[in-house]
Amino acid sequence: MVKHSKILSFIFISLFLFPYQTSSGQERESLKLKEDREQQGMTLGLNLEGPIGHLFDTDKTAFSVISHFKLSTKWFIRAEAGFENLTFSEENQEERNYHYESNGSFLKLGILYDFFDVDEPGNKDNIFIGLNYGFAFQEHGSNSFIIENNYWDDYHGSMSKYVINNHWIELLAGPRTELLKNLYMGWTLNLRVKIMENNSRVLEPYSIPGYGNGDNNLNLGFSYSLEYFIPWGK
Repeated sequence: MVKHSKILSFIFISLFLFPYQTSSGQERESLKLKEDREQQGMTLGLNLEGPIGHLFDTDKTAFSVISHFKLSTKWFIRAEAGFENLTFSEENQEERNYHYESNGSFLKLGILYDFFDVDEPGNKDNIFIGLNYGFAFQEHGSNSFIIENNYWDDYHGSMSKYVINNHWIELLAGPRTELLKNLYMGWTLNLRVKIMENNSRVLEPYSIPGYGNGDNNLNLGFSYSLEYFIPWGK
């Protein structure tokens, strides 16, 4: 009888403690998820928009580095810096009737908001929407150009290199996912709107570093990034 009483007591205590243990486990899991999402730090990586673009336009070489500074679980500062060099090939010179060279650099700084809500422990994926300010300065010129005229003879001329700068704002949105621990891959669609151009001569830039087609006041871009997260603090 005593033995049966002990067994019943054990079963009763186990049934009583099981919900508490389950609740404690869920709380620990929830706390771990919260700590992972709130981990402060920054990322450092590469924007592969330039190298990918080179596959489609071999006249252009571009490269940039990108970083995200985590302010909170939802807000991030985004920074990017890079360069772009462009020289028309002989084939493109003949097709466009002018020679063109450009080299320059750009900076971007903005803020991102992550509106992706996740309850899965260890999931650090994001879906960003944000706004950037962009600035580029470049030196460009044309060693030779032809203005065709069917009535008079064609005009042949040249324009020495000089410096120009451009300013724009950029709306961007896209996802980012953690491939391996602290290693992220992401892409964004970018809508770029030119707001100011300082160009003292008539030669329009064929391409603006970090912005795209120099003839357009509105450009649609695409970026693809690989980043490594560097944590600090707890």
